[in-house]
Amino acid sequence: MISLKRSIDDMPGDPRRLVMDYHLSHHVSCEGDQDGLDEWTVSLRVERFKNRTAGGVIGSMTLFRLRLDDRYSPFPFADAESYDSDLFNLVLGIYDLGNGGYRQAFRDAVTSSDGDLLVLYNIQLDETWRGFGLGPILASQAIWTLADGCSAVTTATSITEYPEDQHALTHEQWTRANEKITALWESIGFRRHTAPLGHLLDPRTTEARDLRNARRQDFDQLVDAYRAALHR
Repeated sequence: MISLKRSIDDMPGDPRRLVMDYHLSHHVSCEGDQDGLDEWTVSLRVERFKNRTAGGVIGSMTLFRLRLDDRYSPFPFADAESYDSDLFNLVLGIYDLGNGGYRQAFRDAVTSSDGDLLVLYNIQLDETWRGFGLGPILASQAIWTLADGCSAVTTATSITEYPEDQHALTHEQWTRANEKITALWESIGFRRHTAPLGHLLDPRTTEARDLRNARRQDFDQLVDAYRAALHR
């Protein structure tokens, strides 16, 4: 059951007009750097419907697929490191840096370790569209669109957006913010594992598939609520 933090009357547009555009970026290099790294940018936009809906981009997501295949790259973590330190640090606890492949702890945590790793790296949504439960709905949709053939999906375990003055966050505010993020991830299917694995979603589990379907039902409920509000 979807839980709205704002009145459905405040929703700036029809959720049925939401579209997710997927764009794949891949570096060309004679050195083979980043051969095993696919960067996906997902643009979230609202289609214009006659003159009743203001169209345009309302957010974006960035995901990476690190391929566990010697034809692309025998050391996917090196591809992540060549991209930037944040991505490298995010997957550092998953890969065996000495021997290549996945750490044993990761192998034990997932149903199958024969696939790639998908990283949900960044999510941005315009403030006007926040508070309607769209975050987990859209993140789940992007994950399941790109996760075919992946052993797991990982993501950041703490807040990634900060106020201009980071010191303005008290310890309690920091704790509450991270609790909210954990609850959001868990509603999609992520489960928190002991360090250094962090949050993992195993797409081969029944629980993860059930939560995918639950988020789809949330979207249906949101559409129904918006329609009902239009006819009040």
